[in-house]
Amino acid sequence: MSNTTVKETPEGSVVDPLDLTASDVTGIHGVELEGIDGNRLAGEVAGSVAESLDLPDDFPWTLRDSARARMLEDDRALGAQVASGTKVVLVPKAHLA
Repeated sequence: MSNTTVKETPEGSVVDPLDLTASDVTGIHGVELEGIDGNRLAGEVAGSVAESLDLPDDFPWTLRDSARARMLEDDRALGAQVASGTKVVLVPKAHLA
């Protein structure tokens, strides 16, 4: 069992810049992200991560905070939802037709 410390982002604040570790849902591909603008929307960052991992750009992606096991809100600033040093997982969005 690991001793992972979950950092809290104070309510109403935005961490900027952010350093994150991102991987695809399989855990096979990953990338270190440094100096991410914490004011960017999480959905925009998800698209950038997908592009950097050479994943299809015609498919919607979202991010999950790995330590807290929660999906991030695409339309909120990334830095308002996670702290620097967070590991995020890129997850394909499932939509109902």
